[in-house]
Amino acid sequence: MAVALADVKDDLMAQIRKKAGRARLRPVDPLAGRSVAETLTRTAMDEKETWVFYLVSEIAIPLKLNVKILVVQDSMGHYLVQFAQGKRLVSYRVDKAWVADAMAGKAEARERIHTAVGQYLRQEFLGQKIPPKAAPAPAKPAVPAAPPAKPAAPGQPAGAAAGGASSPGAAPAGPAPAPPVAGAGQPDMSREEKIAAAKARAEAIKAALAAGGSGGNPPEGTPPAGTPPAPQDPAES
Repeated sequence: MAVALADVKDDLMAQIRKKAGRARLRPVDPLAGRSVAETLTRTAMDEKETWVFYLVSEIAIPLKLNVKILVVQDSMGHYLVQFAQGKRLVSYRVDKAWVADAMAGKAEARERIHTAVGQYLRQEFLGQKIPPKAAPAPAKPAVPAAPPAKPAAPGQPAGAAAGGASSPGAAPAGPAPAPPVAGAGQPDMSREEKIAAAKARAEAIKAALAAGGSGGNPPEGTPPAGTPPAPQDPAES
């Protein structure tokens, strides 16, 4: 009986030692029961991170959000601003180019950060909806430019060089009128006038023949050599 009790005692002591050894080897979680937001602790910030911290604080304080703010830089050099409120944690990344322009004194870059971060905080913590941006108006189609006018050729009107276009009000060009026929539309000549004209033609023919024989040119308006003389009036013979 005593031997049996001793064995039971040894078994119990062995189990107690095993449990104690396991408890000593198990690591203790210091963050047990705490959210990620509750584990954030402020770290040392450089000059640029501090500048962003104060700028973002100017936006959050008027909204009365009672948030803890932490600013760090990601692997791309952008500024990751973390807002912790109780167990809730949200983050907003501020573009490094915006920060550089704002630190250089550009008011539009500083206003851009104020607008973007302010809208984000109102949406996340106050439930305000951000109005959608209006779509840009469609661009008007470009009007094709008129082809340049070709230079007018010598003796050609400018309207014809430009493709036949003429000035407004100008009448379209038509065929040139035919020259009047000699004797057409003239009143009938009297007998004396006919005789005088016949004599003049005869004298012109004689002069032309004389000029042709001497190698000269016949006078203007005379018929060529070999032209039969015009018939004379019976009264001339």
